[in-house]
Amino acid sequence: MKNGPLKRWGFFCLIFSLWIGFPPLAFSQKATIREVTARRIDSGWKVSFSLVDGFNEKTEEAIESGVETIFTFFVEVYQRRPWLWDRKVGSFRFHHTLRFDPIRNEYQVTLGEIGESFFVTTLEEAKRKVSRVEDVEVQLSTLVSPRAPLELRIKAQVDSIRLPFPLEQLLFFVSLSDAETDWYIQPLPP
Repeated sequence: MKNGPLKRWGFFCLIFSLWIGFPPLAFSQKATIREVTARRIDSGWKVSFSLVDGFNEKTEEAIESGVETIFTFFVEVYQRRPWLWDRKVGSFRFHHTLRFDPIRNEYQVTLGEIGESFFVTTLEEAKRKVSRVEDVEVQLSTLVSPRAPLELRIKAQVDSIRLPFPLEQLLFFVSLSDAETDWYIQPLPP
């Protein structure tokens, strides 16, 4: 009988110490996709959006130490079908990269969707450039009925810290500063 309350108290202390010991995990903000606009063009859709809260403290520290950070964006268009699985009718995947050059004290930003690379002087400006996507063209790969209901799906992944291969194999459960958004889903007008 006396073991029951003692076990519960020990379990409570363990959970509390883990919660106190890892506050960034308990209170971290989730990266999200916001400010989405989509407009119809002849061959598909032009999409613009922003990544919000895509940088945490560890990601910023990694960037400041010269580690290249890669933002991978997935933009997909699906045809909604009520009795079957939705059908992917268009997709576009691209990368934004951010790297700090400590010798020049500049940030190199590469926007993969337009094939452009440039330098900026402040981290805030680099974050703003990397987090905003303007007029990405998603071409429809299959013939779609003009009145078919379509759905836009957007997702972003942030990969900033890669361990050396032996450590990556040994510490496979460690994710140092990777972030991933949930799928942003929006119906498209016919």
